[in-house]
Amino acid sequence: MKERSGIILLLILYGVGIASLMVSGLRSVVLPLSPYTLLLSFLILMSSYRWKSPLVWVTAIVFLLGFAAEWIGVHKGWLFGSYYYGANLGPKISGVPFIIGVNWAMLTVVTGAVAAVFIKRPWVIIVVAALLMTGLDYFMEPVAVENGYWFWKGGKIPVYNYICWFLVALLAQGINVGISKVKANNTTWVLFFALIVFFVIQFFF
Repeated sequence: MKERSGIILLLILYGVGIASLMVSGLRSVVLPLSPYTLLLSFLILMSSYRWKSPLVWVTAIVFLLGFAAEWIGVHKGWLFGSYYYGANLGPKISGVPFIIGVNWAMLTVVTGAVAAVFIKRPWVIIVVAALLMTGLDYFMEPVAVENGYWFWKGGKIPVYNYICWFLVALLAQGINVGISKVKANNTTWVLFFALIVFFVIQFFF
């Protein structure tokens, strides 16, 4: 019952979000709510796994890893390229939104759990999950710019961004697979496809 309630809430969140973003007059109202949608999605995901201790460790470590990578990217330009964050991802710490670390943790858990359903060898899970994360980023990047999440200096998304995304995702998945062995449950599948649909629809339309 608890998992069903979480799934229904996810469907409402992303269904309303997609519909609202298609209406120009509502975009300015909906977009600032993005960090709260991401945080609630993460909490629903973790609750579906009953906050298992290994998974909590994974999310904590990957949160720090993702946040550190983004800090290096924003302040040094060594990772991802030259970019900066806008206002629609909420409060920032040293120029990096707090929620971006949560997003790295959530995507790592979701893609790792999905890959683990079909694959047994840990190193293959790591690679496939990292590829899934990078593939999602491909659709996410132009949408994020349009939504005011972040902006690229020069207005062009560099290939270097995707290379770095894959490498950081590999490290994140190595941590994930090394500590936690979870496979996708119903909530994971719903969130996985909700994220894909959310960004792919905006990517094309």
